[in-house]
Amino acid sequence: MKTRALAFLVASAWSAAVGAQPVDLTTVLRSVESHFPLIVAAERDRDVADADLLSAEGAFDPQWRTRAGAGPLGYYQPLTLDTMLTQPTPLWGLQLFAGYRFGQGLTYTGMPIYDGKQETSSLGEVRAGISIPLWRNGPIDRARASIRRAEIGRTVASIGVAQQRIEAVRAGTVAYWEWVAAGQRLVVARSLLTLAEGRDAGLGTRVARGDLPQFERTDNSRAIVQRQGFVVSARRALEQTAIGLSLYLRDGAGEPSLPDPARLPDSLPDPVWIEPGCAAREGRTAAARRPEVRRLEALQAQQEVERALAENQRRPAIDLTVAVSQDLGDGSEARRPPVLEAGLVLDIPLRNRAADGRARAATATAARLEAQARMARDRATADLRDAASAMTAALQRWRVARTELGLAGTLATQERARFSLGEGTLLVVNLREQAEAEAALRAVDAQAEFQRALAAWRLAVAAVPGDAATCEAGATPTEE
Repeated sequence: MKTRALAFLVASAWSAAVGAQPVDLTTVLRSVESHFPLIVAAERDRDVADADLLSAEGAFDPQWRTRAGAGPLGYYQPLTLDTMLTQPTPLWGLQLFAGYRFGQGLTYTGMPIYDGKQETSSLGEVRAGISIPLWRNGPIDRARASIRRAEIGRTVASIGVAQQRIEAVRAGTVAYWEWVAAGQRLVVARSLLTLAEGRDAGLGTRVARGDLPQFERTDNSRAIVQRQGFVVSARRALEQTAIGLSLYLRDGAGEPSLPDPARLPDSLPDPVWIEPGCAAREGRTAAARRPEVRRLEALQAQQEVERALAENQRRPAIDLTVAVSQDLGDGSEARRPPVLEAGLVLDIPLRNRAADGRARAATATAARLEAQARMARDRATADLRDAASAMTAALQRWRVARTELGLAGTLATQERARFSLGEGTLLVVNLREQAEAEAALRAVDAQAEFQRALAAWRLAVAAVPGDAATCEAGATPTEE
């Protein structure tokens, strides 16, 4: 059965809206993307993560160290200079170094014999070499682990921005449709009041002629007062939802902007049919897209890095150092040939409870995060099913409300016609009009509920504005 247009509901709606540009959902979501404070805060968290990564990369900055000494008084008067440039690398913990040193006596006495290793030829000595950790700190060390954790932390921060954006979009969408629905409810309340006010003069004429008892007009006055109360409540609800929407609808400076009632859309969109099998198809991939799931997986990866580092720190340290040096200028013949040196350092911890504890803690934390991620995936699937169920129920409620509204509108029109011909009572007319208004409100509620469920669906599948949502496409179901 085709539903008649709600002519009596829109006759008095928003005369001030003529020429005003309605606020649409796109405007609200654009404002959310640009100015919503929690998204801005999440983006600052990403900046902090970038700074943390930069700080961690500082472990591989080159280091320059210089030491100089002199003995101006005493039998020996040595002068020494030792400067070295060190460059750590992320390649298996390999470290490069190069330096220059100078050691000479200021007088004929030269250098003390016990400091002979500090003496160089006249122009000093240059040297270069490498240091390689063969076991501990080879596959991974604290510097590389910190960089990897910081890289994952940046990913976590980016996921946080995406999560905050999706949640803000959902909340802004719900706030917008609540505002539109409140406007439609006010339309219904005002239209109901207009009907009672419009017939009051006619009732007065009939009472004056004596063909209608006074109590009928008194009952109409009571209905006017009652409906005025409905209008007040509906106006308050509209103002309340406008204040809530202003948190998401912001001006160019990012300040909340109260939407003008004159810019309300004419109606809520009709629900569309959702394919029954869509939830099952989306459910197989929705959990993997959910930011909270990806965030927990990233935190698990951080703990895996920490566990690998702790396991490596439990191993013995075997460090190989190879260096070559060459003295320059005049000096002892023994210093003329270049010198190649190699050394091996072995460090075996007898107990390593610190690394053991860190390894256990990382393993336990990773297990906890895995359990939380499993719950997040299950919740994502449940949210998807619930949103699909809510959309289906709202669509069915809307179809029932449309049918009820058509029938209630027909009865109200016929009852007003009977009353104008002197049949029936105003009480029945009021009851018929009230039933029509309640049906109209149920239709509005169903439309608003569908939009809320659709916003929940988009949150469940981690969709943002501009994403294609396969389950949103569909045609209005045919009448049964």
